[in-house]
Amino acid sequence: MTIKSLFLGSAAAFAAASAAQAADPVVVIEPVQANYVEVCDAFGAGYFYIPGTETCLNVGGYIRFQIDAQTGGNVEDTWNAWTRGQLVVSSKTDTELGALTGVIVLNSEYYSNDGSSDTYIDEAYLGLGGFQAGKFLSYWDEGLLGEIDDLAGQTNFNSMRYVYVGEGFVGGLSLDALEPSMVGLSNSGDNTPKLGVSGRVGFQAGGIGAKLDVGYDTYNEEASFRLMTSLALGPGSLDLGANYSTGWNAYANSYGNNDFQNYSLPTPTVIPGVYAEWALAAGYKLNVTDKFSVTPAVQWTSANIPGADNEDYWSAGALFDYTIVEGLSAKLNVEYTDTPDQYYADDYWAGWFRLQRDF
Repeated sequence: MTIKSLFLGSAAAFAAASAAQAADPVVVIEPVQANYVEVCDAFGAGYFYIPGTETCLNVGGYIRFQIDAQTGGNVEDTWNAWTRGQLVVSSKTDTELGALTGVIVLNSEYYSNDGSSDTYIDEAYLGLGGFQAGKFLSYWDEGLLGEIDDLAGQTNFNSMRYVYVGEGFVGGLSLDALEPSMVGLSNSGDNTPKLGVSGRVGFQAGGIGAKLDVGYDTYNEEASFRLMTSLALGPGSLDLGANYSTGWNAYANSYGNNDFQNYSLPTPTVIPGVYAEWALAAGYKLNVTDKFSVTPAVQWTSANIPGADNEDYWSAGALFDYTIVEGLSAKLNVEYTDTPDQYYADDYWAGWFRLQRDF
């Protein structure tokens, strides 16, 4: 055999082997990496993945500067400037039982009138699916458009709540630990929390929505009811609200020491004080431009005064809201209250100006 023949035979064998390998190639499959950006986006904008965990985190809040002023009523003419920083940290993890949630809302404030400052936890709670437990704002903290409506009493408790949401419907039931002062036991020496039961049913269909809130104070054995509706109307939206309380209770709108001063309680240990028995409110937000809106609002209230006839009064005002740039807004609110002459030295005027940076 010649060298030439050997070379040609080797080349043919190599070609045959190459053809066989080409017919059955080796495929290397790379592992698919999870897209954690998409996973966290499922929880909403702003969530980001924490490496080495299955948790998504969101950090937000705002910085608020505000100037308040008031005159009339039973208070001295005064003004004040104050600043608040709010930090909101929210974590979410997808589980077989639904989203596992943890939220902390921290507020820190400084006031110019007396140089005081305060830092406190506004909310701190956990959640799994529709279950929620901890310190959080109840349904009663929600209000109407504008800054006039006052249709609730206490709104922030240590609570356990279950919420069902689906197909435009919401239903929730909460057990609230009421502080003794919330039920009228400020100076009794009783440091045991009392039980409150609150709930909501509501719906939203297109531009129409309604919410019915109920709160029952088991210590005072009295309840409050509130109905709020919203309607898309013209270049804005209209909110209407109604509130009724069977008696003084933690969920009812009650009054402080500067209100209804010239009355005496016949049985102060049984009846804690004055409360709003009936109230009606409305607010309309007019979107003047994409950046500017005006919200006039009004409320009528019938206050229940122990040992005396009910006193009716009304309040009205307007909120001006302007977006300077995305994330920075300026607001101006002005309000007037036609107070009952028998209990107030003069009608009440108040207002505030606010700059707020949201992030």
